[in-house]
Amino acid sequence: MKTENCCTGCNRPDLPWAGRGTELPIAGCRFTLYPMSDKYIEIILGALEKTDTSAVWSETDALSTVYRGKLPYVADAVQALFLNAYRPGVHMALEGQFSKGCPGDVSGDTVLNREGEAPNAELVKDIHFPVHCKLALYPLGDAQYIDEIAKVWYMAQEEGLNPKTIHYATRIDGDVQDVFTYLTHVCERMENAPAVHHYVLHFTMNCNSPTEEN
Repeated sequence: MKTENCCTGCNRPDLPWAGRGTELPIAGCRFTLYPMSDKYIEIILGALEKTDTSAVWSETDALSTVYRGKLPYVADAVQALFLNAYRPGVHMALEGQFSKGCPGDVSGDTVLNREGEAPNAELVKDIHFPVHCKLALYPLGDAQYIDEIAKVWYMAQEEGLNPKTIHYATRIDGDVQDVFTYLTHVCERMENAPAVHHYVLHFTMNCNSPTEEN
């Protein structure tokens, strides 16, 4: 786990996170699910109940849900929740951000002793539907951050997701399984980039959008 500061001034004593930080390899994702249906409560709570979160620490409040732990299990739980919430014909969006290495993080609220296969992988592997996704990557601590962003753009191209540069983000389109695999690959690349001390990957994904494409 890299502990160098992601920006100048992170260790200032007057900052609200002064004295925090962790040496532990904690990845996390905070997200909000938006089913555009009058049955949204049933859809959200049903998806939360069906998703196995035994491999992550989880907490849901009025605004969002957060999963924390090892990256493969965090990504597995987020993907499973979206797939478990899917209803044919229902427009639904998932907005979230993966993060690791924040100097304001803490060592608690996590599950790090899990080993083996991710618990939801077999349960959701046969669920397929097309999604649109926009993402913005922030490789903090790397002066050549634009090179890291370019690498993941080309990675999306290599994975057949047809990346397009749009204002303030990159758009990709494809099967939901492929898009989540790609998001996980981006996080893995950031974790293995020596100059990246803290990364944030913000994404918005939707399915069954009523918006007509030109």
